[in-house]
Amino acid sequence: MVGDVLVLAETEDGELDSLSFEMLGLAREVADHLKAKVLVLLMGQGLEKAADTLSQNGADEVLLMEHPSLKHYNPKLYVRNVVEVIKRYKPNLFLLGYTHIGMEIGPAVASRLGAPLVSNCIGISIEKDSLRFVKPLYYGKICGKICVEKAEHIVVSVQKGAFPVKDLRGTKAPITRVAATIDEKTRVEVLEVIKQVKGEVDLTKAEIIVAGGRGLKEAKNIRLLKELADALGGVIACSRPLVDFGWLPPEYLVGLSGKTVRPKLYIAVGISGAPQHIVAMKDSKVIVAVNKDPSAPIFRIADYGIVGDLFQVVPILIEEAKRLKTTNPQILK
Repeated sequence: MVGDVLVLAETEDGELDSLSFEMLGLAREVADHLKAKVLVLLMGQGLEKAADTLSQNGADEVLLMEHPSLKHYNPKLYVRNVVEVIKRYKPNLFLLGYTHIGMEIGPAVASRLGAPLVSNCIGISIEKDSLRFVKPLYYGKICGKICVEKAEHIVVSVQKGAFPVKDLRGTKAPITRVAATIDEKTRVEVLEVIKQVKGEVDLTKAEIIVAGGRGLKEAKNIRLLKELADALGGVIACSRPLVDFGWLPPEYLVGLSGKTVRPKLYIAVGISGAPQHIVAMKDSKVIVAVNKDPSAPIFRIADYGIVGDLFQVVPILIEEAKRLKTTNPQILK
């Protein structure tokens, strides 16, 4: 039996990350099934607006911990205070993102609590009031199902994009201010925050994605993906071979070892459909596949399939998208 669920929300410059809402939806589903509560922990400085948003989106209680020392992520302070909150509120399930924060503090929190850790979780099922966790193994080649029994606390880090954002707007939940424990003699001090240079878009937020695979044959043919994506107002992505070939950087990868996406439109060009790719994009609203092999696995999940040479098909799609953009732009929205 699993009791209350605690979610560690993530913010950047005071704005909530979409992963926080994904985890909140997951927590709400689990808690409702098991008749438990959803608690959300928000740590930082100047987060009243974010706390108010969370309180109206599925949480039963928001725990707001603010302190100048928490304005920037500090691993030692985060671990110490998260552990204290867990000991105080005694949730059975603790959810955090499989991000640079979650990957660093998740194992430390689990170790301090003597709790099991399930990292990079992409699925959760409830069987006879117990939880089963799904995670990729062997670089995404297979998925494993993990059962944790008789644990007071379970620490689970969740892959971004693996769970949908749900509309949970409703009655405002209480916001409880929680005092932070700050050690003045801490050996870790944040001197500067250097942000990673981001690509043209976050794939997990894209509404239209044109993804290419091994069928493109040469790196120069990525221009076809780019032209189609531009015509549709979307972005490009790829399957594992294109990253392995060095044609595109890892941030463009859709797959268990890359990004999990749920766009309104996903066009798979020259992608056969390996399981580790399919599992990361199968929940797209509309899937269009272009492949010359009629038996390619990608066609099993595609809403629309085009069997043909991509070098003949894609230019036609580009011209049609450009025409529609001129004559009927609303159809592409």
